[in-house]
Amino acid sequence: MHIQTINYTRTFNLGNYSSEKIGVEFALNEGESATKALDYARELVEEYHKQNVIKLKDLNQFYQEIPDEIIPTQSKKSLAEKTIEFINACNTKEELRAWELMAKNNPEVLESYNAKHKSL
Repeated sequence: MHIQTINYTRTFNLGNYSSEKIGVEFALNEGESATKALDYARELVEEYHKQNVIKLKDLNQFYQEIPDEIIPTQSKKSLAEKTIEFINACNTKEELRAWELMAKNNPEVLESYNAKHKSL
């Protein structure tokens, strides 16, 4: 029997439910040792994985050094102030009615809503 190809594949656990599958396949010439080719294939896969893990660690370290982006949020106070501005800009009771629900959820806004409602 003559072995024509050698295939070696290994799956490495990277942690955090991630894995990496690395494989190599060799075509053998007449007279070459299948055992030596398999040993060489294993060494190649192991060495490649070691080098890749170093790259992944460097990449992970890079991402850990990037500060989390801070997304500014609007405070309740500024939202209330803006809503009061819109309420005061209303010219009809129909326009004002669009802000009724917002006014019910904030006492400060409700006060402005009621005052505007009386003035219209």
